[in-house]
Amino acid sequence: MQTRIALWLSMLIVTASAAFLVSRYTELPEILPVHFNRYGFPDGWQYKTPARVLLPVFVQIALVMTFGAVSLLLLSRPHGELDREAADVRAATAAAEAVALIALIWVGFQAYAAFALATMWQGERGGLGAVYTILEISGIVVTVLVFVRAHLKLGRPTPRPFNADHWRFGQLYRNPDDPALFVPTRDGSRWTLNFGRPVAAALMGIFLAGGIIGPFVILRLLLR
Repeated sequence: MQTRIALWLSMLIVTASAAFLVSRYTELPEILPVHFNRYGFPDGWQYKTPARVLLPVFVQIALVMTFGAVSLLLLSRPHGELDREAADVRAATAAAEAVALIALIWVGFQAYAAFALATMWQGERGGLGAVYTILEISGIVVTVLVFVRAHLKLGRPTPRPFNADHWRFGQLYRNPDDPALFVPTRDGSRWTLNFGRPVAAALMGIFLAGGIIGPFVILRLLLR
């Protein structure tokens, strides 16, 4: 339930941010100040374009799509009523909830970034303000707290009987017949992924795409 609420709130914030920037678009100068000297006066400009002005919204959309997809994949384990409370199901639920909450935190931060950028462009003075810095630090702190909370909810798994056929390279678990996505490591000290499930590969693909393609697209938008 909390996962769904967090994702819906994230999408609502994205919509509000887009509406705000679109409403301010005509009020912004045709040439946007994008670099400032040490005294806060602009010394670098770029032409105003919809892509440049809406950049915070594109970042928000990337966050929602990436973290939302991860949350849905984490919850994709096939199970019936008898194993709904299984340890791996609870672990996946806790992980999905943490991912959705982190997305909400940084989507909300980007909403303020949109307001701070519009204010800076109109005022033509450098700096996004003290509130921006405070919110950024607060976002990092709250993200850490979400991680800690998720770690506590995940708990320590119960080791399973060792089956050599299910382990590759010593630590890589692969069992297509096991419906669980989260499984205990060989020593039971933590959770790992079941790479026999296609979902595990999809998760790795999403993280790689988000880490490589996302920054590339953002840079292209900035440099257009």
